[in-house]
Amino acid sequence: MRFFACLICLSFLARPLSFSQDTFSIVAVDTVTGEIGSAGASCVGGGVGAFILSDVLEGIGAIHTQASYLSSNQQTARGRMVAGDSPQQIIDWMVAHDAQNNPTVRQYGVVDLRRRGETAAYTGVNCLNYKNHAIGPGYSVQGNILLGQMIIDTIRNTFLRTPGALADRLMLALEAAKIIGADTRCASRGTSSQSAFIKVVRIGDGAVPYLQRVIGNSAINVDPIGLLKTAFDRWKDSLRLHVDPFRSQLTVTPETLRADGSSFALIRIFPKNNSDSLLAGSRRVLLSNTGGGALTLPDTNYTARLIAPATPGVDTISARVVDGSDTTSVFAKRIVYYTQPTGTTAGDGSIPATVVLHPNFPNPFNPTTMISYGIPSAGHVTVNLYDVLGRHILTLLDETQPAGYHTLTADLSQFGSGVYFYCLEAGSSIFARKMVLVQ
Repeated sequence: MRFFACLICLSFLARPLSFSQDTFSIVAVDTVTGEIGSAGASCVGGGVGAFILSDVLEGIGAIHTQASYLSSNQQTARGRMVAGDSPQQIIDWMVAHDAQNNPTVRQYGVVDLRRRGETAAYTGVNCLNYKNHAIGPGYSVQGNILLGQMIIDTIRNTFLRTPGALADRLMLALEAAKIIGADTRCASRGTSSQSAFIKVVRIGDGAVPYLQRVIGNSAINVDPIGLLKTAFDRWKDSLRLHVDPFRSQLTVTPETLRADGSSFALIRIFPKNNSDSLLAGSRRVLLSNTGGGALTLPDTNYTARLIAPATPGVDTISARVVDGSDTTSVFAKRIVYYTQPTGTTAGDGSIPATVVLHPNFPNPFNPTTMISYGIPSAGHVTVNLYDVLGRHILTLLDETQPAGYHTLTADLSQFGSGVYFYCLEAGSSIFARKMVLVQ
């Protein structure tokens, strides 16, 4: 009798972990910084609660496996992503190869950083109502046993409308769904859910995620999303005065100099914290370069000069900031080109021999980006914005300008995510480049 009981026990232990994981959640990436994140909540408590469904792969993407959660399905989905499958290929595989031959009770949300934020989602027809998902560039929102479509829409709309860092966008999106009975099983508890989590990883994190906060269980009438927001705010406050290498920026204007030993470019450093706020000018900035250009020391306003060498070549400018007893890793790099001196020198740098239009920076971006260009002589300049169908949607610049290099800031906050083209017209010259907006 004991023998058969032992066999039954071993048989149970050998089965893949499976249980109901009815959840509302989001997976997302920031294609500019390379951050990948996930957040979610569920009326499941004990242990890590809803956090079990989160699978975030540094530098690759994220997968949420929910509804009737099966650990072997989660592991298979991860393996397909590591192998290089696209989000839709992963879902197609999971539907065709479900570990229990019952994909209709599963729900998946997948986002891929390597494919510039490509997403896919799946909601099985036998997941419990209300069930649905919503996807877009860089994000996937999914849920089941919900109060209604409003939960999906609230998470998605808040995420899309919130500016700033990925961590902030995820936290505020989840907080917006803190509605009693969002997971309908928790209505009797007076909460949206019983457990909640948020996680963000960055390239280079290794075994320690940039952000990971988990509320594995909460008391009746105490919402775990509220507890999570408190923990999140404490985490943010602990880093508020520190330089964030993923938010900080460095610009060089112009990015092309005459190799004459005297032309120069203006370097601007923007050390920011994890809230994307510029830090006060009391920190010491360290600049370095790989080429023959000469660097001046940055002043208290975080500006410096790069003086061109006498020979053509390429230079890479890097910046670090001394932050207390620590020095951040390199937070920005820019490429500068030194060309044959065919133009003439101006008081603020060099004048190009021909019209030049540089790639915008950053790219992809949200919602602002800088466009740098140069004109060899004074004249009328226009910069227009077009959508992928070639329709003119915005005039960024229309004025007479002096010869030299110029920079403008394009704000596309009124437009949706997608590919756009900016076109420079100066005299008889016309140049166009592509930019990618990720809202």
